[in-house]
Amino acid sequence: MRSATSYFNGTLYRKSLARFWPLWVLYGVIWLFALPLNMLTTYFSRYMSAPPQRRLLDLALNVPDSLSIGLLLAAFFAILCAMAVFGYLYNHRSACWTHALPLRREALFATQYLAGLSFLLLPQLAVALLSAIIEVSLLPMSSWSAVLSALLTWLLAQSGVCLFFFSFAAFCAMFTGHILALPAFYCILNVLASVIYTLLDGLFHQFFFGYTGSSGAARLSIWLTPFLALRDALLWRVNLDESRHLYSSVTVAVYAAVGAGLALASLYVYRRRHVETAGDVVAVPLVRPLFKYGVSFCSGLCIGMFTAAFFSWSRMSALVPCILFWTVIGCFAAEMLLKKSFRVFKAWKGPVIMACVMLLLCLGCYADLLGVSAKVPKLDQVDQVDVELNLGYPNDQGSYLSLTLTDPENIQRFLELHQALVDDRARLDYGSPHHEAGQDYTSLQLRYTLKGGSSLNRKYSSLPLYRADLENEGSFTALVQSIAEDREMVAQAYGFDSFLTNSRLTGAWLTGLTTPEGHIDYDRFYVDDFAKELWEAVQQDFAQGNLGERYLFDSDPERQQNTYYTDLEFVSEEIVTSNESAPAAARGRRLSITLTPQAKHTLAVLDRTGLWEQGYALAARDLADEEEWHYPETAGGGMEIVY
Repeated sequence: MRSATSYFNGTLYRKSLARFWPLWVLYGVIWLFALPLNMLTTYFSRYMSAPPQRRLLDLALNVPDSLSIGLLLAAFFAILCAMAVFGYLYNHRSACWTHALPLRREALFATQYLAGLSFLLLPQLAVALLSAIIEVSLLPMSSWSAVLSALLTWLLAQSGVCLFFFSFAAFCAMFTGHILALPAFYCILNVLASVIYTLLDGLFHQFFFGYTGSSGAARLSIWLTPFLALRDALLWRVNLDESRHLYSSVTVAVYAAVGAGLALASLYVYRRRHVETAGDVVAVPLVRPLFKYGVSFCSGLCIGMFTAAFFSWSRMSALVPCILFWTVIGCFAAEMLLKKSFRVFKAWKGPVIMACVMLLLCLGCYADLLGVSAKVPKLDQVDQVDVELNLGYPNDQGSYLSLTLTDPENIQRFLELHQALVDDRARLDYGSPHHEAGQDYTSLQLRYTLKGGSSLNRKYSSLPLYRADLENEGSFTALVQSIAEDREMVAQAYGFDSFLTNSRLTGAWLTGLTTPEGHIDYDRFYVDDFAKELWEAVQQDFAQGNLGERYLFDSDPERQQNTYYTDLEFVSEEIVTSNESAPAAARGRRLSITLTPQAKHTLAVLDRTGLWEQGYALAARDLADEEEWHYPETAGGGMEIVY
């Protein structure tokens, strides 16, 4: 007779199912309570007002909502199943005995792999069948198609997730010979991409002036972090037309396909794995250097940056030694795990090499060899730019400019501002050894949308402003001043044009009035009856330059003399309707503006409110300076009393 090569052993498969029955029974019981028993409880409950079939139908149509919990269950039980079926690899005696069986390695692996996967898939299939029987028995025939489709979606998606996580756990199992190392590797490799991205992103934030991260690298790190990508993909969406679907079934299918590929890769590694490696932390010789230097790299960045942050060491001269120190420690620690011995200090070459690599990385970032800090796009490369700029004082609505620019002339203006900023970064960057403190500070954020769909983002906080630079036309301070003096820009910062678009004015109040006793009261003094007149007066005063003047320096004499501590705040209400059948929702907006002695039209309206007859008055800055309390200024321009 012709001999055949067997890739599966039924006896070993059944033995694994019987031996590790608590695993798949526990997994099945959890889903039994989550779906069929929950359906029966919902249907026969006497404490719900809705009809039983209506309650059950709502639950059945949203069965895939449980996939968020299913993701956690799949990730947790997958590693337990892998530890169970491949546990013989981690003991020298059991490994030798199992591999002495008259079975090819392909048969051993396939049998144990399918047994472990069955621990997850078979209970799900049984639960799905029970749920289908309940739905068909208790729901009308007209709803069978919808509820069974939702149940099938749950079964396929959960099975795909289980296929990926179990295959990933099996793949990790092939690279270690220690039972405790397997869950450690499984957890670490599941989040490694996001951890490395976070570490490098934090390092680049320390070295690159204005760096805000890479959106492309961030998306890639999410894709390489299965839990994060699948968490979003498994969201159950309900559309306005009541149709339902997974947020991204394609993502689930891709990860299921990757799981099948990992199973084949695991078989490839298993065929070449040495039995004698049982007990080793890393069982594959080729992977040992990767493990050693990977631990050194991650510990150097992670613990090194944590140490510097813990002691508030922000300077590069302190951060770099911390990174190098923990890089060396991490390399020796990894060597101890590999050799299972503390006598590893003779292997000093590896730590020295890694320390040199990390030093070169830090020096390369410090020197900005790639020109990250100095990168400013050209005008012909930019489609639009989103700008956020602090316009100084007073601290009312106009203190923060936030707008989207598409006009080339305005884009060029902010490109020049950006260029002046990076040209003078040695003075402006707090982390630079040549940093100079300013007389005041501002902030700037730029989000460029470039031609071709790419983007470039930069964010700068606490940028110093220098009075001496106001005379230097091309300096950063002078360019910020020119923007603050542009009345069109200031008007956009206040948002006068859009405040009443599809809205109605609903009220107004004053804060920061002087009381009859001579103190400043920061409670609201409502002037709703005069809201419309005040709005028109504010528009008129702003157009004439009597309101909205911006000052970069809080201590400027003009700023002290020409602004009150009193703010006038308006409230509008916008009516938003999502669709014809949905109820209307009200959304409010606020606009605050600091009053000035020159605002004659606004002050004339305020004269008629009757507040002055009651002894109240606008609060001058010199009066507030004499108060015994400290008044930290809030973003809206009002004040908060702190005793």
